[in-house]
Amino acid sequence: MKSKRLLAGVMAGALALTACGCNNTDLPDDGQNTGTAPDTAPETSNPYDISSQYEWGNVEIVGGGYTSGIYYNAAEDGLVYARTDIGGAYRMDKETGLWKPLTDEFDENGYTYYGIDGLATDEKEPNRVYLLAGMYTGWDAAVLRSTDYGETWTPTPLEFSCGGNEPNRFCDRIMIDPNDNKTLYVGSRNSGLWVSHDYGQSFAKAETFPTLGLDYREDNYNFGITAVAFDPTSSAEGEPCKTIYVGTGDKMSYVTTDGGTTWTAIEGHPDFLPYHIYVQGEFVYFVFGNKAGPYTVTDGAVMKYAPATGEWTDITPEAGGYGWGDLEFDPQNPEIMYASTMGKWGALENDCIYRTTDGGATWTGLFHGDGQDRIFEMNIDDAKWLDWGAERAKLGWMMGDIEMNPFNSDEITYGTGATIYRSTNLTKWGQENVVFEVYCKGLEETAVQDLDAPNSDEIRLYSAMGDIDGFTHTDVDNVPDNLNENGALGGAKTISCGYNNPQVVARTGLGDIPISISQDGGKTWKQVRKPKDTGSDTGAVTVNCDGTVIYWTNTASAALYRTEDYGESWIKSEKAMAKPTIEADCFNPDIVYAYTSGSLYISRDRGVTFKSSPLFIPEGCTLAASPEKEGDLWLATAYGGVFLVTNYGEGELIKKNFQSAERVAIGAAETEGGPMTLYAIGTCNDTYGIWRSTDSGETWQRINDYEHQFGAIGTSLAADQKVFGQVYFGSNGRGILMGRLK
Repeated sequence: MKSKRLLAGVMAGALALTACGCNNTDLPDDGQNTGTAPDTAPETSNPYDISSQYEWGNVEIVGGGYTSGIYYNAAEDGLVYARTDIGGAYRMDKETGLWKPLTDEFDENGYTYYGIDGLATDEKEPNRVYLLAGMYTGWDAAVLRSTDYGETWTPTPLEFSCGGNEPNRFCDRIMIDPNDNKTLYVGSRNSGLWVSHDYGQSFAKAETFPTLGLDYREDNYNFGITAVAFDPTSSAEGEPCKTIYVGTGDKMSYVTTDGGTTWTAIEGHPDFLPYHIYVQGEFVYFVFGNKAGPYTVTDGAVMKYAPATGEWTDITPEAGGYGWGDLEFDPQNPEIMYASTMGKWGALENDCIYRTTDGGATWTGLFHGDGQDRIFEMNIDDAKWLDWGAERAKLGWMMGDIEMNPFNSDEITYGTGATIYRSTNLTKWGQENVVFEVYCKGLEETAVQDLDAPNSDEIRLYSAMGDIDGFTHTDVDNVPDNLNENGALGGAKTISCGYNNPQVVARTGLGDIPISISQDGGKTWKQVRKPKDTGSDTGAVTVNCDGTVIYWTNTASAALYRTEDYGESWIKSEKAMAKPTIEADCFNPDIVYAYTSGSLYISRDRGVTFKSSPLFIPEGCTLAASPEKEGDLWLATAYGGVFLVTNYGEGELIKKNFQSAERVAIGAAETEGGPMTLYAIGTCNDTYGIWRSTDSGETWQRINDYEHQFGAIGTSLAADQKVFGQVYFGSNGRGILMGRLK
């Protein structure tokens, strides 16, 4: 986590412009920045804050990451939430049918709150919702409380960490007592069981609970308390339940029948991790796996426990080298249940859903074996890339949570590692194919590594992403039909196109052949090998302005390489440079800039030789070549903000009015013939955000507000070359964010 920034206090009276070109009176003092929005929105009349002119959304991808939980509220029809592992929480908009992000108010200091380790929606007061928020062990964590359906949040800081993006993140670690909704139980990963009796305003450790759940470890992770379930028949309405079941990382579950005064280990418990526990009538149902999940589970079970007799009944649909993710009950008939596998990886099919109509005595699956006897269909029209270039899409994977609409036995919903699927004809099972459709529009959860906005009317944006490689967007409001090369690189790291020949684009990513080049605007790609003896780093690529030279560098080799035959051969530069950052001039195909360790080098012969700039160059710069003038180069750095270097590094170093910048980009001008528009991510006026300048950096205006901060941003920034005011930037979990004028 980065250190917290101090925001400037509001000063009485009118003040002159400061050296950063922003008025120190334009934003309110909310003290130490804790990653939350201030109670009062900033004044929108201030000329240095034009956020009211902007609307925010995503360049559409539709999903892209792991949705670890879906939550229907059983008291309010149509109230549905989703939680993700690195992208925060969402609520389904009843009118639009789109997922609405609920945690965008948290900035980079509150990025930990985008890792949601649990969610609870209150069935007595449906306006209440809680998030168990914390990304990783060792990071801050909180229970985020809302009384307005997640529109605003109040954090209750916790004394322990969470693991929203750690193994076992699909379990039920925060639960509301069904009889007394003031009472919440929270299971920590390393500090035992915690209880609140005041709607989550405070929590106390359940000191009587017998274990911290730390006996089993996997890849140095602890799992602590994995599941909580209440028996609503154990107390009167308005009183806390007396019978509570708790699963632990010791591969053991416990029960109390006196409201937590005493706890007893449940005898006969299998040697598995309990993922989910459900009290249903006279039985308690458990879903188990032998590993934490959701990746490497190789065994597990679905079991029914009778508290009256202590008898366990194994109702596992089948065995086959995988575990079980979840169990769900038909809201009209609890004898009808659905179970999802976990870890059932296959060449043609992955995880499967099974159905029983006789309480678990017999089951049928949606397919058997690898692609045999499918009795379901996949409708991926909203995100056609989900087939990864194969003949058809798979049902899903990492299916640790499946949920039925409590008002409709036809509707079941579940998250996968890349999207959310839903069926609305579930009761037709066995009569006709069960149809699953993409149910993820509005939910964007990708970790964006790099962006390039081409100087093109046909191609609007190239992207490189973790896990799903990236896209070529011809329309930023519609998802492309395919991933770049159908996701051949896995996670992509960098992407670059020629400024005057944007049809030539190159990208780097994971895999044995980590470089891929397209000469037709991303329609077809050719994978090429990187230079020999350059270590395992996938490296970074830059394409010169006419697309005739592609430069490659990595952190393991103190050199710059170039190819002039699209990867058939590589030529090593004579100049040794440690970990250089490369940028190509927008006008002259022979000119390339290299920055390393506070030094700027310029080549006028396509990277054969380099000359050092005599100018003092700050540390930690990222580069953006000027689309306005040959030989001009923009710099962004934490050490001084935004700078302009002129005349091929031999002119001036001009400091612009900005304090500290992570990225700078140049986009379409406001008026024809006027200066192009600068955008920067960083700090101006002691305020971190996304900033815009229409006068070449002399003055800046903040374009985002306190409700749109998006967590971890700053690794990528691109400005639209054709549309004034339109800017794109990547996040680590919220996809490609897009700001545009209203």
